[in-house]
Amino acid sequence: MQLETIVGLIMIAVFVVAISKRWLSPYAALAVCPFIAAVIYCLITGQPVLNVFDWIYEGVFYSVKEGGKVSAGTMRSALMILFACTYFTLMMQVGLFDPLVIGIIKLVKGDPLKIIIAATLVAAGVSLDGDGTSTVLITTAAFMPLFKQFKIKSSYLAILIALPTSVFNMAPWGGPLARVLSALDLDVTQVFPKLLPGMTVVMIYAILLAYFIGRKERARLGFDPKSSKSVTAEELEKMANVVRENNAELKRPKMIWYNLIVTIIIMYMLITGMANSALLFMTGIAFALVANYGFNFKEQKDRLAGALEDGMPACAMIVASGFLMGILNGSGMGSSMAHFLGGLVPAGQEGLLPIFTAVLGIPGLIFLSSDGYYFGILPVLASLASSYGISMTTMGVAAMVPLSTYYATPLIAWIFILCDRCEVEFADYQKSILKVGIPAFVLYIITFLVTGAISI
Repeated sequence: MQLETIVGLIMIAVFVVAISKRWLSPYAALAVCPFIAAVIYCLITGQPVLNVFDWIYEGVFYSVKEGGKVSAGTMRSALMILFACTYFTLMMQVGLFDPLVIGIIKLVKGDPLKIIIAATLVAAGVSLDGDGTSTVLITTAAFMPLFKQFKIKSSYLAILIALPTSVFNMAPWGGPLARVLSALDLDVTQVFPKLLPGMTVVMIYAILLAYFIGRKERARLGFDPKSSKSVTAEELEKMANVVRENNAELKRPKMIWYNLIVTIIIMYMLITGMANSALLFMTGIAFALVANYGFNFKEQKDRLAGALEDGMPACAMIVASGFLMGILNGSGMGSSMAHFLGGLVPAGQEGLLPIFTAVLGIPGLIFLSSDGYYFGILPVLASLASSYGISMTTMGVAAMVPLSTYYATPLIAWIFILCDRCEVEFADYQKSILKVGIPAFVLYIITFLVTGAISI
């Protein structure tokens, strides 16, 4: 086994343990672990230690390959996630999605079936900003009173919030995709459009699941939609007010059409690759601030500062991943580990690496966290796959599939808020989300195989 392989495997192991044991924050682990490993490697091999900074620079900013080809570093993905998170935080604050959520709420009429489907759709709508905590708080505040009033099992609400949230966590501003893009040096336009068919299929699955759960609850509760009582107009208004009163002072209901049209234009241009994603969101933020908060310097400044808070931690972490990516590539550890692992792959089975990556991601995300899996495991597997002619885009799509079961992890704080608000034990919730998440995993695989996003 080569020295690069030994040092690289030890570095990855230490990084994964430091993340999973919560000894280091993701930012610190991404910077400290590879930096120390690279310094040790340079000392052993007699190279100048300052080479480490050259490797990091190439990982964070850019590197020039043979033939003069420039390869972007993690800064590209970091800027995208920063401004995408900021833009959608602003859109949530100004109330862009409020009419949709309120409209869904007012359709329930006291029918357990409609209540359960509505809760699923509201969770999907609110989760568009990529913030799991706000999704939990808003959806449970609106629907838990109804679940209790009509004696619907609140444990269902927990899984019907988590499942659609996992779908929209695949969006560019959700976090996991930015990690994949950073780890594999890809642009959002190379991966996100390929994810949309799978996201659509699994969202339909979530709605159908809600429908069958609703039918089951109708039967259990003896509800007859023709004769049973409906929710009063006053009760529906209280539920709608939960949405309206969330950051009410920031809402701009008169600007909804402007905000909607601009958002649709940005998403269309992003998906079709007409312009750089970070620039699209940067431009959208600037116009959103002026249109929604007028020529008020302080208001624009405060709203921008507040919205940036959601994106800054993720942005810093993506930038720090350039330490790991740059050192893996610059030192040769990445290619050496890939060559070593290639010798372990059975002959003729190389084409199954994308499927293996997706399957490995189920325990990887649950027990190692998204940072441990995407920054510690995925780059090595992707480097191995590339040696067999499997594209980084294919590996990126495969790495997103295990998000279907991701919210079974105990490593996300808002999961425990969800369990508390839905009055369900974490162990019971975990079993339930895996039970519905694994079929979603299979649906993703089938959809991506059919569309060609994953090939074997």
